[in-house]
Amino acid sequence: MKDIKSFIKDASFSDLEKAKTLIESALTERQTQEKAKQEVLALLKEKGLTVDDLVDSGAQDKRAKVQAKYRITRDGETFEWSGRGKRPKAFEGVLLEQYLV
Repeated sequence: MKDIKSFIKDASFSDLEKAKTLIESALTERQTQEKAKQEVLALLKEKGLTVDDLVDSGAQDKRAKVQAKYRITRDGETFEWSGRGKRPKAFEGVLLEQYLV
């Protein structure tokens, strides 16, 4: 907002008119988008749908989950690790062979 005030203070009349035109255009576009959103939401409500119903469930990550290679229980909590990536803190300072799954 500070930048806008500075611009207004230093801008010429023609620059202010251009800025006014751009702002009015942006406002009109934003109002049109908001109206469209409201219409779509009303139609969804009328049909008994939610936005989540429209989201494709196939868009999930399709990479295969790697099986855990190591398992350790500390303080009643079980930690598993595939052996890939950075070693979790629960497995630091232990012999991994003892915790093979």
